[in-house]
Amino acid sequence: MIHRLFVISCLEFVSVARLRWIRLFAVAFALLTLAAAWSAGSARELAGADSFARTTVALMPLVLLLVPLVAILVGVTGQTTEAGSDAFLYSQPVTRFEVTLGRWCGQSAALGAALAAGLGAGGTMVALSAGAADVARFVVFAVATFVLALVFLAIAALLGAWFERRIAALAASAFAWFFFVLFFDGIALASAVWLSGRAGARLLMLSVFLNPADLVRVLTLSFAGTPHLLGAAGESWQRFLGGPGWAALIACGALALWIAAPLTAARLAISRRDL
Repeated sequence: MIHRLFVISCLEFVSVARLRWIRLFAVAFALLTLAAAWSAGSARELAGADSFARTTVALMPLVLLLVPLVAILVGVTGQTTEAGSDAFLYSQPVTRFEVTLGRWCGQSAALGAALAAGLGAGGTMVALSAGAADVARFVVFAVATFVLALVFLAIAALLGAWFERRIAALAASAFAWFFFVLFFDGIALASAVWLSGRAGARLLMLSVFLNPADLVRVLTLSFAGTPHLLGAAGESWQRFLGGPGWAALIACGALALWIAAPLTAARLAISRRDL
């Protein structure tokens, strides 16, 4: 099984890497990192830990918008094909889930390489201009960005397995991106205001686990941003989960579940489809 997954993931990696817009995405991410560093002052008057911390905070909104969108588009277009185009692949001694999981692995490697190239180039320029002190914070940010991509690639795998037509899967993926990135926080805030008091505050804290984008935001700002950036709300969230260590562990476990659950559901969905 490992060999079959490796072969399928390599084929998918080459397929995604050949997309011109993926390479443009890596270049754009490097330029965005440099622009964020310059606008935050990291490439001019700041040095040391503040350079990478302020660059991370400046990049966070762009990452939460662009990375889920790119990941879900790459995932859906790779997991869905025109009718009959995969007949040769499925005629080989591979299972349906091996194809889905292998494609997810190849897409993850390709998108991870693009993110590493973009963020690595930008981070290197920041380090050369402002110093490499506390570069570990930027590494945490880069890892969190990659995990966010993995989550939305897993969601795309589920959508690709669930819908038979590519256009339907793309429409569902657009809604999923809109819901998690733009719409969910408004629902959570409105519900907290409606409940008010301690119940509303607990709802807001628990709602973070229902949105992978929020999980990545809170984790990154807690451990890769400037100290106490989240203020009293962040301290309350950490106390609610038993302290900073437990908060980080539980959040990482929730992100792992956000990857495993869609892939498991994709396995069930693809096994019931008439291919």
